[in-house]
Amino acid sequence: MGPTYRPKKPISDLMAKDVSFEIKDKDIAGRICRLRIGSRELETPALMPVYSPIKPVISPQELWSVFGCRALMTNSYIILKNPKLKEDILKRGIHDFLGFQGIVATDSGSYQLMEYGNVTATNKEIIDFQGDIGSDIGSFLDIPSLPDAYKMRAEEQLEITLERAKEATDARFLVNAGIQGSTHLDLRKKAATELGRDYKLCAVGGIVKLMEAYRFSDLVDIISTVKQNIPANRIVHAFGLGHPMVFSLAVAMGCDLFDSAAYALYAEGMRYLTPTGTMRLEELTYLPCSCPVCSKHGTGLKELPHEEKVRELARHNLYASMQEINTIKEAIKENTLWELVNMRCRAHPQLYKALKTLLEQEYLAEYDPITKKSAFYYQGAESEKRTEVVNVKKRLANVESNNKADIPPYGPVPWELSDIYPFNSLKDEIEYAGCKISDLCKVRAIMDYQFGIGAGELIPDKALIKKSKATRRIRGIYEGKELIAAVRASDHFIIPHEKLADRLHAKFPYPKLRIKIDDEAVEYVKDGKSVFAKFVTDIDPDLRAGDEALVVDKDDKLLRTATLVMSPKEALDFDRGMAATVR
Repeated sequence: MGPTYRPKKPISDLMAKDVSFEIKDKDIAGRICRLRIGSRELETPALMPVYSPIKPVISPQELWSVFGCRALMTNSYIILKNPKLKEDILKRGIHDFLGFQGIVATDSGSYQLMEYGNVTATNKEIIDFQGDIGSDIGSFLDIPSLPDAYKMRAEEQLEITLERAKEATDARFLVNAGIQGSTHLDLRKKAATELGRDYKLCAVGGIVKLMEAYRFSDLVDIISTVKQNIPANRIVHAFGLGHPMVFSLAVAMGCDLFDSAAYALYAEGMRYLTPTGTMRLEELTYLPCSCPVCSKHGTGLKELPHEEKVRELARHNLYASMQEINTIKEAIKENTLWELVNMRCRAHPQLYKALKTLLEQEYLAEYDPITKKSAFYYQGAESEKRTEVVNVKKRLANVESNNKADIPPYGPVPWELSDIYPFNSLKDEIEYAGCKISDLCKVRAIMDYQFGIGAGELIPDKALIKKSKATRRIRGIYEGKELIAAVRASDHFIIPHEKLADRLHAKFPYPKLRIKIDDEAVEYVKDGKSVFAKFVTDIDPDLRAGDEALVVDKDDKLLRTATLVMSPKEALDFDRGMAATVR
């Protein structure tokens, strides 16, 4: 082998430090984020179609211009082992060779290692090669352990993987750090803890065989274990997860990236992908989709030559996959991700089993907003363990009332709370026989629910409560002529103004209700500018996104009130993005 060609700097404009990742919207642990690598940007969750330069199906140019893909994945090991490809790509760089403007991720040969048991290249050689060709995202040569691998063997393989990870610390790309450990959750925890400390992009590896065997519950346990043992600002890649029927489940747990060769591999086997499963093309009388391929060919692809049939079927499969990603993003925007996951997981018995496993993951409630745009609708037994219900039940314990109605899935709900989220969607179901409850009692109960036991006492007996003339809903709370609190129209939560914020600050000791910020941001926040995550130094862990909070300095001096946008863990871990909007 001749000397390796080394450009003076990576052909891409990337250095590992030129990476940013920030949240735009969120629901459950799912999130829409902006990922920037060098000058290239990608909105997540995102699918990276796998492109093979040896056996191309859909060109990179078509992936960009027709399908709107802003990232793709290819295999650096295959390129490294093909002399002609290697020479050409080293000269031109991977982006120029592919003719692709977006993010290019490269795999290291770990899949080949899993399939064939060996690769003929060293870890360092593969890492250096990915830097030489200008990969935006690259990988070290991790060792995927098969599901249920003998634990001692899985431990040995994990130790090798962790050693190889150290060789990538100076890589000239964003490292796709493969987290292995088979189905042994303690090994997954160890790998996630060590790799999550050093790498911004954590890839849940070794899961393809689980998906092929429909072991979705094991998949939930593995992804959840990884997610709970890495910082919240880590990008999470589900390695090889490429079927649209599983995307929503994985996003709900906090996955951001997927790569898919399934669109092409399934097409070669004449299989037709849908968000609810896989169909054999030969068994279809009609094409149950309105993508350009299905619209064009109507009742089937039987008249096409085999090669063109494969290509057209691959196009449909990719359209179906991309459409599901967009469906998930819209569900996050509308706060209806649970509804989508519930629907998708009823497509197969093993997915339904995975849904039940998902509902046992307690960490999800920490990420989920306390209030949402969409009404909550009870849809059966699964609803009882949803994150909204977990969070709400904790808050209900703050409220004393003699007027309660038993409302599934929450249990006894004070009638005083019937105007606020999520009970406002169930208001007609709350039966209350007796005297009318005063607006003052309602406001005090909402205060206790929102801020903690005793918060309602901060509203004086003489308070004047004003309502909307049109809706008769509470809009403001006054002391004399001074407005001490407004009420959010969307969910009826109370927004404390200065006097009431001072009382909350005095009543509840630090860190209750607090977002503490660095000195550098104090003057900006005093001027009414929002709190950015990089300035958050401490936060009440019982707060949730959507909560009203007290912004304080290092000495616990009250600066402003704000609406929390991130979860507490995200606000502490992220170094970019808005953590709270200041009033």
